[in-house]
Amino acid sequence: MFNNIAFVGGIHGVGKSTMCKRICADLNINYLSASDVLQWANIKLNHKDKKVDDIGLTQDRLINGLRDVIDLDEYYLLDGHFCLLNKNNEIFNIPIETFKAIDPTSLTVVIGVIEDIKDRLETRDKIQYSISLLQDMQNSEVEHATTLSKLLKKPITIGSQNDYLSMLTAIKVSLKGKL
Repeated sequence: MFNNIAFVGGIHGVGKSTMCKRICADLNINYLSASDVLQWANIKLNHKDKKVDDIGLTQDRLINGLRDVIDLDEYYLLDGHFCLLNKNNEIFNIPIETFKAIDPTSLTVVIGVIEDIKDRLETRDKIQYSISLLQDMQNSEVEHATTLSKLLKKPITIGSQNDYLSMLTAIKVSLKGKL
């Protein structure tokens, strides 16, 4: 649908927003947060609670929100997730239909050291997460992104904050001819 959006995902607290904003500054492209686009604060009274009551609804809101903000003559980096926690605290893959609608130029997964992510989340959100849940979420992000990459025939990059240059280069290449 859009084909002017590079998608970057990773679990909450991994540092993807910081990385995305830096990439956007370096490439002079627009930064979008999926949470902001779908107006997460209007859906959840406690926006720090990461459980999603209706994943289908949130994904519809995301696509409709993108339709409202995307200028087809501009280029974007969308900061989001490949998986979410549902209301039962179970890991749920974002449907492929969402990614088909976004039609990203590339997929990037930011990964990190689980203990660091746990500390960051607990400091930032004041919510306790188990190491095993966070590890399972990170593994699910990588696994689902890899599957999406194959199904959508989109390039994928997986790395940590230390892999900034390779992620920057991959996103730049995916937007080549568009920047």
